[in-house]
Amino acid sequence: MSLSFPLALSSILGRKMSAVRFSSLVKTGGQYHWVAVLAPVKSRAVASWFTGWISIGGQIVLTASAAFAGGLQYQALITLNHPDSYVPQRYQGMMFYWLILVYSAAINIWGVKILPHANLTAGVLHVVGFLVITSVVGARSEKHSANYVFVEISNSSGWSSDSLAWLVGLLSCVYPFLGYAASVYHKRHKNDHLSRYDAAAHLAEELPSPARNVPLAMVGSVVANGVLGFIYCLVLLFSLGDLTELLESPTGFPFIQLFLNVTYSQAGATILALIICLIASVANAAGLTSASRTFWAFARDDAAPFSKYFSHVDQKLQVPVRMIVLVSVLQGLLGFIYLGSTTAFNAILSMAIIGTYLSYLLPVIYMVRFGRPRLSPAEYGPFRLGKVGGIVVNIIAIIWLIFAMIFSTFPSLQPVTAQNMNYSTVVLAGWVAGGAIYYFLVARKVYHGPIVETETLTAQVPK
Repeated sequence: MSLSFPLALSSILGRKMSAVRFSSLVKTGGQYHWVAVLAPVKSRAVASWFTGWISIGGQIVLTASAAFAGGLQYQALITLNHPDSYVPQRYQGMMFYWLILVYSAAINIWGVKILPHANLTAGVLHVVGFLVITSVVGARSEKHSANYVFVEISNSSGWSSDSLAWLVGLLSCVYPFLGYAASVYHKRHKNDHLSRYDAAAHLAEELPSPARNVPLAMVGSVVANGVLGFIYCLVLLFSLGDLTELLESPTGFPFIQLFLNVTYSQAGATILALIICLIASVANAAGLTSASRTFWAFARDDAAPFSKYFSHVDQKLQVPVRMIVLVSVLQGLLGFIYLGSTTAFNAILSMAIIGTYLSYLLPVIYMVRFGRPRLSPAEYGPFRLGKVGGIVVNIIAIIWLIFAMIFSTFPSLQPVTAQNMNYSTVVLAGWVAGGAIYYFLVARKVYHGPIVETETLTAQVPK
């Protein structure tokens, strides 16, 4: 982890720097809009449609996985405080998952004015919590040696090769950078808006000076949180104690067990864990904002099923209520799958990395292949990397995205069983196949590319 995290950070920063090159192409659709601008005319519609479809699938699953993790963490706190009397039930975990989804939907619909303040509070808690947790864990734990942290490899995966196990484990450092912590200035509410690292791109039509602020938010959030994350990882690694005890924790979360071990107090461990749980809950609402805006843009462009209905923006609330409800309902329905089969549920959530990364790989490839002759100097936006620098970061991004996508499909444990198999490619293939059926039967007749000029969500909605 000590080497995996900075490697993932530097590679992901290259991906974000590639996105900076799209800074002038700022629309809520994000990746699929970039592809529409860069692709040849003949393939523009189909290429941008599938990019958007994959991006939406990845975002819905990613936000659901964050809410699910947060829900199970709340349930784990009951186990922590009542280890002898409480027996975790699957339906209870689903209820916690639904509660986070309901909170996210409610604040996105009726609490638009509250959301920026909630996110700002979460941002402050994020920094304060980092200081508190690292101080408590660092001060109260026995320390491992530097050799243990930086050199030794602990392979409990079952993979015979330590190198392969390390590469598969590297993906645990990828997921946080799909997560929620980017600071974006919102012109409507004059406050900070916390969202995913790429969420600024999906809120571009609601931001002032998006060509400048979107790249700053995307890159700045990765750098700031990457530095904090690396320090956090080092503190945890030096303070782990018995790794086997953490992995076999009855709570199901090693970090909660670590908090208990260093504080010797259920109350102390609960307080530290609640910091993470609360931040995750608020951040999930920001993730819903991003996912619903992308899907709304897709519907506005006549690309989604029932586009006319779901592209509606509520006149009074000035938010796409129907799309927020749709995304929330789709995520909520996944809870029933978890109730029936954790394997099937985890299979769907496994699409988060590969779906999100594939949606970014496509515009970067189009940028390398077609971007330079298709874009004028003015269209590169205020941030320019130069001819050589731009190509270098694009190549780094392509290599990293392909590399991460390949190893994100590997099962984390050996031997492989039906329960621990990685079904991400199967789920992605099913999502793309379903989309292909809709596209060739319906969408290709009405979708000709994203709308370039349109009123934003903060504009006056026509009656």
